[in-house]
Amino acid sequence: MGNKTKKGNGLNYKQTFLIGFGFMGCMTLWSVYNSYVPVIFRAKLTELTDGGSKLPAFLSVALLVNAIMTIDNIFGVIFQPYFGKKSDSTHTKWGKRMPYIILCLPICAIFFSFIPVAATVKAGVLSIILMMTVIIFFNFTMSVWRSPVVSLMPDFTPSHLQSDANAVINIMGGIGQMVGFVVGTIATTLVGLFGFTAMKEALQAKTNSLGQILATNPDGSVVVNYLNGFNQNAPEYKEHIENFIASGRDKLYFNGTTFSSAGTDAQLVAEKVAKTPFEYVNYTPIFVVAASISILCLIILMIFYKKNKQNDLSKDLVIETKDGEKPKKIKIKELPITKEERRSLITMLAALFLINNATEAIVPNFTNFALDTLNVKPIYSTLMMAVFAVSLAAFGIPAGAMGRKLGRKKTIIIGLGVIVVMFAIYLAVSQFVTNRMFTWIVLWIALVIGGAAVGCININTLPLVLAIGGRDYVGTFTGYYYTATFSAAITGPILCGALIGMFNEDYNFMFLFCAIFFAIGLAVITQVKHGESSAEDEEWIQEAVEAADD
Repeated sequence: MGNKTKKGNGLNYKQTFLIGFGFMGCMTLWSVYNSYVPVIFRAKLTELTDGGSKLPAFLSVALLVNAIMTIDNIFGVIFQPYFGKKSDSTHTKWGKRMPYIILCLPICAIFFSFIPVAATVKAGVLSIILMMTVIIFFNFTMSVWRSPVVSLMPDFTPSHLQSDANAVINIMGGIGQMVGFVVGTIATTLVGLFGFTAMKEALQAKTNSLGQILATNPDGSVVVNYLNGFNQNAPEYKEHIENFIASGRDKLYFNGTTFSSAGTDAQLVAEKVAKTPFEYVNYTPIFVVAASISILCLIILMIFYKKNKQNDLSKDLVIETKDGEKPKKIKIKELPITKEERRSLITMLAALFLINNATEAIVPNFTNFALDTLNVKPIYSTLMMAVFAVSLAAFGIPAGAMGRKLGRKKTIIIGLGVIVVMFAIYLAVSQFVTNRMFTWIVLWIALVIGGAAVGCININTLPLVLAIGGRDYVGTFTGYYYTATFSAAITGPILCGALIGMFNEDYNFMFLFCAIFFAIGLAVITQVKHGESSAEDEEWIQEAVEAADD
């Protein structure tokens, strides 16, 4: 008969924990993907385009890298809803969701592992084509099984217990994210233990900083030119030194030392760069370890499902649909709400779009920022991202409590105000303070406080939107919410990449971009006049939020 959890009984935490391994595997892959793929692509594109100098004026390496990093969001919008609904009407001995997960997760992991392998191809154009092909297939197969794996929890959990179950699933996802952030260190350790010295050195090598030097075009514009095995005896050598001095850049951080753009320092840096050929970093072990972890998560999930499939509450549920009939979409102007409520809704959606442009720009740019500005390798800068993620997760419950006590709008405004100030302070310190230790301290503070501030924002935005529409329009308003956020997930990285490219590939300006969009979002959200809920509304709002997360 099984051991279904019935109404009145508590949550089966062991069962929920085991279900969460699927989501854990998913988040492990995404953490590694978002951390290392931008670095890999930037290295290849920098070489291929001579530091961006061969690109048209309106393009830059940073813009191209960020555009590539939006593929997962585009695929998510197109394919995830389709395969989520498709799994609702699937019936096999492995249930509704598991066939998609069992078939596509291993394929997804294989494509994932081949991303850094494609980067090792010497022919630049061919390497880019191979990487793009592998990434497209990876994103597609991920889109096939991601919605089904998230839907497993509701299949095994009665609705009145899904709040507690969702917390467990999110914890498992957070663990997967943390594993992804530290997997570089794990891979490096394993490679070292097995004695693959050359591979270990490759893992620890630098990228991008090597083989680049600031120079100027004939028209005076500053570019980053790629030098590979530059001949010091060539007539162009002196010209490059002079161009570096003429670029007007205050300093260049290279190989653990800060150099000024004047005289002896400039010549010393040019000599070091010229003597140091460009080196590819072999990230393959990192991707293979992450893929192996995701496969291990799948094995655990399969063992669990085989033993507990009788507890699947959805196994006998049949979704009936009428051929040719599509659900009617309700336009905002057709909603039965007041003119003022409609204005608040539109204003809130605009604020969401602006805010998420900022948050979505951080992830694909942080490892390149750390590499250039802090001289920190990706296997270590991901640990810094982990600090931000831990702070965000840890402040989730307090942020929800603040929203209920102070009001959700006020809590969001507090979060936005704090993060704008922190990002602005770091940007000012990075540009005008020469004390490197002080800059590091400010950055760490910004990461911790910024994570908590983003928690205040993320936890309270969807409930605010839902409260404007009321219980009868939960699905419609959830759709509006995800339209705004997914749109920002596509535009944010592209716009941020364009700004970074405008400032000579200076990734510090990521913080300027984020501060500007957070600040505008703050100004916009102050004009929202509705969305606070009563105590009676809290239960259905929380249920709706949990359903939307699923």
